[in-house]
Amino acid sequence: MIRGLWERETIALLILAAALPVGIAGAVEGGWAFATTFTLALAVLAFWQGVFLFARAQLATGIGVLTALAVTLLGPQGLAPWQIILGVSFGAVIGEQVFGGWGRNIINTAVASLAFLFFAFPEAVTPEPGWLIAVSSVPGAALLVVLGVLAWPIPVGAIMGIATVGLLMGADLSVLFSHGAIVFGIVFLSGDPVTSSATPAGRWAYGGLAGGLAGLLGWAAYGVGAPQTIVFATLLASLFAPLIDHTVITISAAARKRRHG
Repeated sequence: MIRGLWERETIALLILAAALPVGIAGAVEGGWAFATTFTLALAVLAFWQGVFLFARAQLATGIGVLTALAVTLLGPQGLAPWQIILGVSFGAVIGEQVFGGWGRNIINTAVASLAFLFFAFPEAVTPEPGWLIAVSSVPGAALLVVLGVLAWPIPVGAIMGIATVGLLMGADLSVLFSHGAIVFGIVFLSGDPVTSSATPAGRWAYGGLAGGLAGLLGWAAYGVGAPQTIVFATLLASLFAPLIDHTVITISAAARKRRHG
């Protein structure tokens, strides 16, 4: 569980408040298609939360709204309803509910859903969210950093990781952060307080790894700003987050032992 000053649901509500400008921007850009996909994804998430509420007494949480938003913004377009239901169900059940619900999961639910959709339906077109999504993510990022929900070393480390890889590859860094998928993903996917590293030094390493992978995938595989870039980078970084924290704790313990005998 998430521990500290805030309760789990308080943190979820703060994250949703931070994502509100992005939702408005997405509705403006996407129109009716955005509304229908978002509503369907949210209904599927609510269904699975209800199932696990009655089956295993797992409390529901409002964080599903962010998952539905991320799937709508970054997911492939033109999918049939059954494809959306399948992808969101995979993320909700395999990525979150089997671990005990949000706060105990090791992979962000939206990341799990999007990765499934990208792998299962590679022929589907995945448009890149534009500058409006990027700009609307910034106020939410600032709010989460000020309130301590988003650990600032993660986005800073991610930016440093992307910039380092870009410089090594001779890429034009000026175009990267105008893409909504990258900015939104760094804040709300890579910066997930549950699935990211928890140690201070580990957050720098985790952010740098996520950013470096995003830069590598962005310039070498999927293209700058492609949603697949930040989704797969976050997925891989999240899987390494426990190892990063374990390594940091082990090194810290060894250093204390050498100092104090």
